[in-house]
Order: sequence, then C-alpha cells, then structure tokens
Amino acid sequence: MTRGDFILELGVEEIPASYFGPAMTALRERLDREIQVAGLTYDRIRVWGGPRRLALGLWGLLMLQPDVEEEITGPPLSAAFDSNGNPTKAAMGFAKGQGVQVGELFTQNTGKGSYLAVKKHVKGRATSEILSEMIPSILANLPFPKVMRWGEGNHSFVRPVHWLLAVLKGEILPLSFAGIRSGKVSYGHRFLHPGPIVITSPDEYSERLLETHVLVDFESRRDMVKQEIARVIEEADSDLVVSMDEELVDEVANLLEEPCAILGHYDSQFLDLPLAVAATAMKEHQRYFPITDSQGRQAPYFVAINNTRAKNMGVVQKGHERVLRARLEDARFYWLEDRKIKLADRGEALKGVVFHHLMGTSYEKVQRFKALALELTAQNCPELRDTVLRAADLCKNDLVTGVVGEFPSLQGIMGREYALADGESQEVADAIKDHYLPIRAGGALPSSLAGAILSIADKLDTIVGCFSVGLLPTGAADPFGLRRQALGITLIMLDRGFNWSLEPYIDKAIANLAGVAKRPPKEVKNEILDFFKVRLKSHIQGMDVSSDGAEAVLSLYGDNPMAAAGRAKALEALKKREGFRDLAQTFKRVVNIIKKFGPRENLVQGELLTHEAEKGLLSAVMTLESESKSYLESGDYVGLLEKIVTLRQPVDAFFDNVLVDDPDPDVKNARVALLNRTSRLFALIADFSRISTT
Repeated sequence: MTRGDFILELGVEEIPASYFGPAMTALRERLDREIQVAGLTYDRIRVWGGPRRLALGLWGLLMLQPDVEEEITGPPLSAAFDSNGNPTKAAMGFAKGQGVQVGELFTQNTGKGSYLAVKKHVKGRATSEILSEMIPSILANLPFPKVMRWGEGNHSFVRPVHWLLAVLKGEILPLSFAGIRSGKVSYGHRFLHPGPIVITSPDEYSERLLETHVLVDFESRRDMVKQEIARVIEEADSDLVVSMDEELVDEVANLLEEPCAILGHYDSQFLDLPLAVAATAMKEHQRYFPITDSQGRQAPYFVAINNTRAKNMGVVQKGHERVLRARLEDARFYWLEDRKIKLADRGEALKGVVFHHLMGTSYEKVQRFKALALELTAQNCPELRDTVLRAADLCKNDLVTGVVGEFPSLQGIMGREYALADGESQEVADAIKDHYLPIRAGGALPSSLAGAILSIADKLDTIVGCFSVGLLPTGAADPFGLRRQALGITLIMLDRGFNWSLEPYIDKAIANLAGVAKRPPKEVKNEILDFFKVRLKSHIQGMDVSSDGAEAVLSLYGDNPMAAAGRAKALEALKKREGFRDLAQTFKRVVNIIKKFGPRENLVQGELLTHEAEKGLLSAVMTLESESKSYLESGDYVGLLEKIVTLRQPVDAFFDNVLVDDPDPDVKNARVALLNRTSRLFALIADFSRISTT
C-alpha cells in the first residue's frame, strides 16, 4: 500500500503563551482519533508550535482508505414481509436506499430479534479527500479560552490567520480555513526573516524554520532560554544567581521564536523592597527573571529574554531597565504607603470588601472561618490557640493594602511581610502566608501547623458557603476553584497526619452560614461529603489502589483522608494475596445475612450460643475487639487487617455448623447479633460487600 508524509502548519498572529499546551495536545489527539476512525494508519506523528504557528507532521500515512465490507441493518423481519411472504414497503424501501435488490437482502439474528440486512462493499476514499474534510473542523474546534473575529469576515479563531501550509506527499493538500487557502509556503521570524519559505515535508520542517531564526520545538526553545540566561550570567563574571522559575521559563519559551537574553540592572534604592515584591514586579508584569547573590539576597539585576538579537543590545537593555524602573517605583510607593498603617489596624476595612454578594464581606468570612479554625484547634492542637487566633485576625488584612492591590498574587506573602515588619511573631507571620496554600495542584503545602489549620478552615468555609448558596461547580466550570480547595484540604490532612473526620466541621461551617444559606443544610452536607469523596477517591486511586477497593473504604471513611488512605493501601495489599476472593466472599456472606434478617444492635446473649462454632466465633470477636483499639490509635491498618483475616476460620466454621435461621427466635436473634458484631470488625477497615470477587 502506498504511503506518504504530511505536513500541516497554521500561521497566525501571536497566540497567548498559556493557550499552547491544551491546543497542541488537542490537535494531536483529535487528528489521531479522526484518522483512526477513517481506517487510516501512519508510522509517526509529531506536533510543533510557536507564538505565530501551530504545526503537525505525519510520517508514513496510508494514502488510500482500505475497502471495507459493511453489514447494514434494516427493518425488523416481522415488518419486512406480509402474511403471504411478499416484501413490504419497508423492505423495498430499505433495498432501494442501499442500491440493491430485495433478493440481495438477508436475515440477521440479534439479541433483540431478527432483522433484514445487507452486505455492501465500500470502496476506500483517497486520504487527500478525507484530510481536506477533516482538518478545517479540527482546527475550528481547538480548545482556546477565547476566540476573536477580524476584518470584515465571519471567521473566528484565537488570533487572525495569515497562512496555511498543507502538503501531502509533496503536493498541496487542497483545503481552506478562516478564508485562507492552503499552499506550500511558510514564514520565518517576523523581523529576522519575514519572507516566505517553501516546505514540502515534515522531515524538513524544523530544519528549514531554524534557518529563518524560528525554533518550532518547545523543548528546544525552553533549553535555549536557560542557556541564554546562563550565558549572560557567566559573562557578568559576578556572584549572581537566577531564580529559575520553571513556569516562567515555559511561558517565555512560548512567547519567542528565537530567545536572546540580556542582563539588566536597576537602582540599589529598590533593594529595600521585600524580595517577593520586586520579583513579582519583574515576573508578572515584565516576565523578567529576578537575580539574587549566592546567599539568597536580592541583587539589583534581572534577566530579560528578547525575541530579536538586535545590532545594539545596549539600547534594548536600556529600554528594559527604563520599563522596570517604573514598575519598581510603583511597587516601592505602595510598600512605603502601606507601612504607614499597621496590618492589625486594617481589619475594619475588610467590611468594605465584598467576598461574594451572596456570602457577605471578607470581614464576615474571616469571622466564620476563625470560629471554625478555633474549633479545629481546640480539638486537635489546643496549644496553638493564641497563634491561630492572632493569625486568623490578620490573615486577610493585606487584601486592602496597595501592594496586593497592584500584585494580587502576593496576598498572604505580603501579609507575612507586614506582620514581621510590625513585630508579630514568626509563627503568626508564617501562618498568614501558609493559610493560602496550596495555591495550585501540586503546589507547596503549609509549612506551619497553625497555617495548616487556618488553610483548612478558610477553604472549608468557601466550599460550604458556595454549596449553601447554590454556586456549585459543573463539568465545564469551577469559577471558585472548589475542586482545588477540596483537594488542598485532603492533601494538607494527609501531609499533617490529621486522622479525624471532616463531618463535624462541615456541620459547624454550615451552622456558621445559616444566615445566608439558600439550600437545606442536610442536602448541602450530603453533597459536600460526596464532593470530598470523589476528590479523595481520585487521590487514592493514584496510589495504585483499585476502584472497588477505594470505594469499599470510602463508603465508610470518605470524610477522613488519613484513615481512608491508610486503610485503602492495607486492603489493596491484601487483595493481591492468593485466596483473597474466598476471604471476601466469606465476609460478604456475613453482611448479606445481616441485610436479610436485619441488624441486631443488642449485645450477644452468650448463654444462647451453645455450639462450639458459635462460642469459638464469639471468643475470636471479643479478643479482636479488645485489641483493635491500639491498632486504630497507631494507624496500623496492615496489622489490624491481619488480625481481621484470622476471623475467616471461625466464621466459616460458624456457617458450616450453625443454622442462623433457628426456629427459636431468641437463638436466631443471638446468632444474627453475633454476626452483626463480627461485621463491625470488618467495618473497621472497609465495606467488604463493595469489593468485586468476580
């Protein structure tokens, strides 16, 4: 079969850096999926991208779709022929629609009955035809957060489209997108090589563009950004260290076609700014890399990455320094103005900051989660009460400072700086910063215990508040980051070893929001518990725990991440043992009998249990009941499960020798009560009835 290579490039105006990752992934995945659906195959696929282009290459693509034999199902046999065996209008219409005679139809027997059907030989289409139809639709549906229209046309895309390169096996693939017809022409660097270049295959794509000062491979650009930074630092021949923010490296790499670095300098008067302020002014506003000395102290230098290697880089350097000076002067002004008012004196101003119009002001939110934090502290770490109380009173006050107004990402960080400058304790200052953490998935967790408590309280208040007023996350949107905040609580509890249930604190948070709630408390509580359970299940399955194992544990311990994770890992280890299926079935049998006869919560009447098998099971249960407490307190779920496993033998002996449904109702009740007591020991680990034994 004939195969060929295919190269596609869409040329556009500069795309926002954050849009690249999802768009490139979608381009690759969707084209791969559509090609497979079409019955085509290829040897290799690759995507490239830069600020002015999205590209994809296919090697060894089948040039002709294979012929296929299709079975097409028609009307039911009962409706296809009349009582005399003559074809009905349904049968004749189906045959005509398929281009065959009624005699060419056959009967197809299915699980739903018998139907008329036809076999058709479908000749494969040319790959060029399939791609010409497929690609415009894929490009039009790439997942960009925002799209735009331009000129007088009706086309929309993330940015205006300027050229479309589409070449299959050396020939132009005829198609159009956003009013642009395809060709063999691409364009190089906007300033260093603005003219057209001809590209005819994916093999030459990256090499030809490299000649025009364009690196189309993201990893190559990323490496070059780092190399350029290292170059200017080495040329400076001084004690300088760059803060190599990997996210900033990624962003810069997606803004440039050929990175070129310069080392800039700023006035030492700005060194009295906290490092976080200066660094944020550089990174967020200008995408510059801050510099420290080898001791981690702020140095009056920065690295800027340019998209053009100018003839006189000194002029470029001066331009960067002039722009940064204006930013730093603004930041320094706000810092000095903020220092005129102590952080502790800013609390009243929060009454004028609306957290959400359905949930009141930031001041009211602080009062709610402060009460919740004190409840958490009293029950889990009472020695931290004063620290938590002080930090709670101060932790949101930086929201009304000038620096945070200018640089919102510094909330919490600036609270810590202001607190230290005002003479607050290190513990209080650290808790203020920590209570925002984690900021993102995989982000740093609170380093202080007080900060961890405050973070849980703050996040839980937000989650409960949003659920209470009906601001629920959907599959498409989570504007308040509730999933991230629930996961943050989960990760903090696991990191800190907080082995306690969230349910009573959810109750407390719901009570705190009684004045603004618009939904029934019980409904809200159940939804929040399920919400946490879903987040926790995903996390537990990420620890190589099976879905049914996770579900068996979470059905009983879904509001306690520490207890659930430990039990799930212990259970998963047991599931891998030989004979686990029989063990699980034994435990399930206990649960099923209890469901049949109903639970008996009364104590087992030992005097009615006269058979040796009954007495043996009761003895084993009583022994494990006395031992289980120490295992639970130490979190030794593996050890506890090993003990629970020993119940299998007396349980099997019980079932082999004893009839639960005894004619004497008192004896039956005593036996059911014994099984109920046994099942409570199983439940110390999981609901075994949810474990698959097939």
